[in-house]
Amino acid sequence: MTATGPKASNPLVLIGALVVAAAVAAGVIAWVASGDDEVETTDSPEAFETGPVQVSGTFLPGLSNPDPAVGSPVPEVDGISFDGDSVSLGADGAPRLYGFFAHWCPHCQEELPRISAWLAANDPPGGVDVVAISTGVRPDADNYPPSAWFEREAWPDDVIADSAESSIARAFGLNAYPYWVGADSDGNVAFRFTGSLTDEQLVSVLE
Repeated sequence: MTATGPKASNPLVLIGALVVAAAVAAGVIAWVASGDDEVETTDSPEAFETGPVQVSGTFLPGLSNPDPAVGSPVPEVDGISFDGDSVSLGADGAPRLYGFFAHWCPHCQEELPRISAWLAANDPPGGVDVVAISTGVRPDADNYPPSAWFEREAWPDDVIADSAESSIARAFGLNAYPYWVGADSDGNVAFRFTGSLTDEQLVSVLE
């Protein structure tokens, strides 16, 4: 997942550009994020649909082309799953693909079952850890609660419950749903993009 030099970066840039273009054409719902705080801690009023979150490190800038975040450390996250179990994500030598999903987003509702089915049938190459973050939670919106949605779509691992203020999403520079951030084994951003992935694009990104 490391994107260094022309050979490593060109395929990912191409995939990212294609996905972003497709997302724009499909009318992906945008959510503008900003902020460069070093540490943010929030407590959620809702039990486990959103959660207490601590984000440390430098917040990533908003996504643009070229992406200014490539090569920067991803923020470290301490939070909980829907079950209330503690979840910590940092630079621990595991390459990761972070996926951000909003329960009310129609594109996320199409994406999540496809990614869940692929992960159930395949092991990600290179030991990549695929992490889902439930964010943008709105109790008055469609498809609430998100915990039931992820369970219904058989997501194969824990899901991190973002805070009611979407602290994790803001720290990662999210500006649309679904949103993807790839981090190499050193915990640095390899790529970011918005939009839905086909199975073929998912495999290419993971490789």
